[in-house]
Amino acid sequence: MNPFFVLSSTRIKLIAAIVAVVLVIFLVLYFGMRNIGGDPKVTLTVWGVFDNKEAFDALKKEYRNIKPNVTIEYVKISGDVKSYEKDLIDALAAGTGPDIFMIQNNWLPKHQSKIVPLDPKLQTLLGFPFVTFRDAFPKVVSDDFVRDTTTIYASPLNLDTLAMYYNRDYFDRKGIAIVPSTWSEFNQLVPRLREINPTTNEIFKAAAAIGGSNTSVNRATDLIALLMMQYGAEFTNSEGKYATFANGSDTNNYGLQGLKYYTNFAKSDYFLYTWNERLHYSIDNFAEGNTAIMFNYAYQIPAIKQKNPFLDFRIAPMPQVDINKPINYASYWGLTVSRQSRNPSVAWDFITFATTNKKSANAYAKETGKPPALLSLIDANLNDQDLGVFAKQALTAKSWFQIDYSAIEDIFSDIISSVLSGKLTAEVALKKAEDMVTQLMK
Repeated sequence: MNPFFVLSSTRIKLIAAIVAVVLVIFLVLYFGMRNIGGDPKVTLTVWGVFDNKEAFDALKKEYRNIKPNVTIEYVKISGDVKSYEKDLIDALAAGTGPDIFMIQNNWLPKHQSKIVPLDPKLQTLLGFPFVTFRDAFPKVVSDDFVRDTTTIYASPLNLDTLAMYYNRDYFDRKGIAIVPSTWSEFNQLVPRLREINPTTNEIFKAAAAIGGSNTSVNRATDLIALLMMQYGAEFTNSEGKYATFANGSDTNNYGLQGLKYYTNFAKSDYFLYTWNERLHYSIDNFAEGNTAIMFNYAYQIPAIKQKNPFLDFRIAPMPQVDINKPINYASYWGLTVSRQSRNPSVAWDFITFATTNKKSANAYAKETGKPPALLSLIDANLNDQDLGVFAKQALTAKSWFQIDYSAIEDIFSDIISSVLSGKLTAEVALKKAEDMVTQLMK
């Protein structure tokens, strides 16, 4: 026998040691990429615009308890909504976008092509049927984020609505004990609340921040859209192909009724005159105590308190045209999955867990102070001092199909300015806006 092939004990030990080292390295590499359950490690990047990372800490913690192989990295994009949208579009175009990002409830028509939806096939894979999503949230969520009957494009963590902020001290000084629940009641309070020079029409104290464009009234275009909805206007045809909010005869043009009613508050020759574009911006004017009523969302509560910690303000439900058929206006954000994500199924698994798990969604709501979107949490918050009004209004909230929310916001603000300046009649301005929105939709 060739002695070369005879293995000495030393040589055997050396080979065994080498094999052992190689095996250890292999196991470290292999199991380092996998958790105990055998799932590969995944890192998901989430982009948001207003929430600090603390808002997502609870979501991440709860999800890690059931999926320890998934790491969530939250990135807050600095700036306002428009700069966030621009940064998002630029990042997606450059191939450096996130796995998950936040979209506003009226963004879907503009950004649908950038999203991997939770379609029926993926719903089956994740064990998350459409009915679970549908029954978890108010109806407006499905209206905004579902297409083709059952395909989900985003899921919300919060749901905000326009409500009525009012200065309690101001109301007390004027001897007003009951806040208005209808616009008819609101009309009766305007002359009592406002303080105006009868000779010069100079407004010292505004009854309400209403009637102006976005230049002077925060969320003016949302407020006018709400009024048009309450009067009965339909904003688009059923297929979402063209705008219809200027349709109607002289006697039942509901969109026109809403526009006229809104702008009358800023016409100096009208008996409800209480606002003009020269006044301080609505949020500032209200915080300064120079406006009795402001219509806005829950997210402005911290801003008002920061501007004036001593202002005694309360929040009441939004006035209605018909108190028996309440209509409120929704504004909120949803989480969605980017087409650039390498792990869309994992991303959707995180989103569905984060938004429908009561414990995690509640932790997010507590951290951010935002009204919850989950129906079970809405029910639990109906009597909350700050959020109860918003929680209840979520059940009757609506939105409308906006092909480009930013452009439409400018269009609506411009028609308010055109009517107030006298450049256009309300009829002409509204028809012009309808034509412009239809052109966008084409």
